[in-house]
Amino acid sequence: MKIDIEAVKALCGNSKEAVIYGFNFYNYQQLYEAINRDGSIKAYNSDDYESKNDVMVNSGHSYSNLYNHFKFLINDLLLENYKRQQKGEPLVPLIFVVGLDNNRYDKSRIFERADDPSDKGVTLTELRRCYKLAHEFGEEMTKVAGQTFKFVRLVSSDNGYQFETVEPFWKDEQWQKGWEERKKTTEKEMGSENRNNFWRKKFQTLIDETDEQHKKIDPSNS
Repeated sequence: MKIDIEAVKALCGNSKEAVIYGFNFYNYQQLYEAINRDGSIKAYNSDDYESKNDVMVNSGHSYSNLYNHFKFLINDLLLENYKRQQKGEPLVPLIFVVGLDNNRYDKSRIFERADDPSDKGVTLTELRRCYKLAHEFGEEMTKVAGQTFKFVRLVSSDNGYQFETVEPFWKDEQWQKGWEERKKTTEKEMGSENRNNFWRKKFQTLIDETDEQHKKIDPSNS
């Protein structure tokens, strides 16, 4: 794949790194390889990104654990960017490829439930995790998520593939309605508000610990 590396740099801003996710049929792996061949930006994917935080939690559901590696890398990147923002450092973008030329993803698939929980598709679970991280952990984390998640469509040109920025799927009114319907059918367990609170509690604890550490370094943020 030939890419316009200047378009990559524009997405990355002052960062010399990027994490690449996406649908296989939209060539996100080829994008990852092309960026690394150029060498001016270091690209990571789910195979070589190394977590810096203990974000992983086992839910006890075997089908969910199939996707944990991919989802918790997003948790880790966002937490690291939260720390980077506090330090005034460049944020590392998550470039999420959701289209290729005239082909675009179907946003409704993100809120639809699979008949077989083990066959729900890893990329769809990653997109749902992006949404939850961007909306459930306070205003500051929402801002960091907005600067981190870069949804793009690859568009061919004479200079190689360019990026067309795609608005986050959660801003679509029809998607919001579909998501609310999905939430009504979320499986509940005795004594638990939601069976997926395990990872939320862990992530919130890590945010709180990060804030406390930042206050010790810079008391003016108390």
